[in-house]
Amino acid sequence: MQATWEEIFKVRAYDVDFKDRLKVSSIFNYMQDIASAHAVNLHCGFEDLQRLDLFWVLSWIKVEFNSFPHFEDKIKIKTWAKGRYKLFALRDFLLYDEQDNIFCRAASAWLMLNSKSKRITDIKNLQILFPYQSDMHALEDMPEKIKYENKRESIYERSVSYTDIDLNLHVNNAKYVEYLMNCYPLEFHDGNSLKSITMSFNSEMKYEEVIEICVNKTPGDLNLHYVEGVNKSTVKQAFQALIKWNNKI
Repeated sequence: MQATWEEIFKVRAYDVDFKDRLKVSSIFNYMQDIASAHAVNLHCGFEDLQRLDLFWVLSWIKVEFNSFPHFEDKIKIKTWAKGRYKLFALRDFLLYDEQDNIFCRAASAWLMLNSKSKRITDIKNLQILFPYQSDMHALEDMPEKIKYENKRESIYERSVSYTDIDLNLHVNNAKYVEYLMNCYPLEFHDGNSLKSITMSFNSEMKYEEVIEICVNKTPGDLNLHYVEGVNKSTVKQAFQALIKWNNKI
């Protein structure tokens, strides 16, 4: 078992937006890929858990951005299991550009679910001695509920389709990032970029269910926005997000 895990990713054309900035959803995909690879090394990867009718789900994440790499750049990602908190498995990430500068930091919390009952399983039941790096912090934030009670504006609705579904037959976390980024017109993205994003993934969305995306600005801070996705079939929140924007980037 390796306590930390590193991989190099090359930014492809489909990973960047119209301004040649690495898309936030691509960053989420990269982090998911390297977390999966490290989980295999720790004997709790997809196939290991599948034999036990278990699987990992991302429950909460906070990501801070300093800059965004470009097409054909090579980036390095480092990740490690930080510890346990309640029923969460904590994992941090550091992302480096070609000059070895940190351009992104992330802290995340994962839950292990039973694939048949969809109930949470305590990770201590795996009886694995994980090499936790409890003193290493990309960010020191801990998972917490996102509370927001102000009125939201419905922006759009869409049906969950084939390309949204992952191995576990529900919407992948990076797809939710795409949903919320599509709340904003091209002109907004032309003059703004993300400074930070905090997301909670609250309930699953399945094939052909309809999600409604709602957004509102936080009173007193026009650069801090709240976005949520609501399952129109169950009326449950699929995700919540607080996103902080930079101007004229």
